[in-house]
Amino acid sequence: MRPSPRPYRILALAAALLAAALPGAAANASPAPPKPHADARHRAPHNFDELDCEGPEEDRLPPNDSGQGGVHTPGGGTPTVSGAPRHGRALAPALPAAPTVKWPRNIPDLDDARRMLRELPVRPFDSTGFQREQFGGKNCWVLHGADKCSTRELALKALSEIPATLRGSCKVIGGRWDSAYDGMTVTNPLRVDIDHIVPLKVAWGSGARNWPEHKRRAFANDLSGSPQLIAVSTWSNREKGDKGPDKWLPKGYECLYSRAWIGVKDYYDLSVTRAEKRKLHQVLRHC
Repeated sequence: MRPSPRPYRILALAAALLAAALPGAAANASPAPPKPHADARHRAPHNFDELDCEGPEEDRLPPNDSGQGGVHTPGGGTPTVSGAPRHGRALAPALPAAPTVKWPRNIPDLDDARRMLRELPVRPFDSTGFQREQFGGKNCWVLHGADKCSTRELALKALSEIPATLRGSCKVIGGRWDSAYDGMTVTNPLRVDIDHIVPLKVAWGSGARNWPEHKRRAFANDLSGSPQLIAVSTWSNREKGDKGPDKWLPKGYECLYSRAWIGVKDYYDLSVTRAEKRKLHQVLRHC
């Protein structure tokens, strides 16, 4: 028998459910589904139903675009030179800073993740009947507080490596996000997705189909209870799509990502498949 939920988990989940159920909590209606990019590598997988939460496709240019900028590939970009040359010799270019990914809070440590994984129930995955609207209606994110800032804006602000630049009280127009999924550093929030570590479709097929709607909305907007929301580049999020860890993992961050995945599934008492559990065990053995 699994131990009873910890008190702080019950309080945190209750607060999340209450916030999601408050009148006026729904965000503005999502835009029309974006057109796929001409480059097939950056098209969304057909089973990825959350694209409309992140803005028009025309704002999601491929990484090597020559548009507004704000994307820096690992080891690439134009080197910067500080100060004036001395004795006619140019200063050496500054080396790019190493990525400092800001992960969501409450990722379990390795021992806890191993224990949680052992306790997760194993059941077949069945996503029949899934629609993104079942996690909060047609609106993508709920609004929070007196300023009515959306979950996306709050996550962009909280996960920026530098103080985010705001327009008004909510709209994030600048910051720096190091994407764990592909190593990119992004400074234009239009090129940042707030990804659900455990995709909504995976949650639906792992037990969320039996939840009340307000709990599914809280899951989709969980900023603090579990390590569910992370800021990543738009292109890497489209590559991940709705895949589980047995089919996709971020290179170099397999351990942290797997621990976060396990933390979300444990927090919400979701099941895993045999292939999923096998892969997670394999990753944790090498952490």
